[in-house]
Amino acid sequence: KKEKGGGGDGKPAAAPAKAAASGPPIDVSRVMIKVGTITEVGKHPDADALYVEKIDLGEEGGPRTVVSGLVKHYPVEEMQNRRVLVVCNLKPAKMRGV
Repeated sequence: KKEKGGGGDGKPAAAPAKAAASGPPIDVSRVMIKVGTITEVGKHPDADALYVEKIDLGEEGGPRTVVSGLVKHYPVEEMQNRRVLVVCNLKPAKMRGV
């Protein structure tokens, strides 16, 4: 006799995948995106693949410091004075000490 639900190889059938976490739906309208200008850019002192940028978003506190992994994609010359989109309401985090 064959077991019901088996895959034909003697193993029981896998349980159906559970749905994603049953939290509230994601509300993308809560993401705050601003346009800024990179005023300073330099290589990260401790990481070859990271830039440390100062981005002016027109805020009272002055430019924001942002660490990005764009070294492989853009040379420093192309990053300077470039206009960028910045997601501003993310929790601040240190990346390799910056």
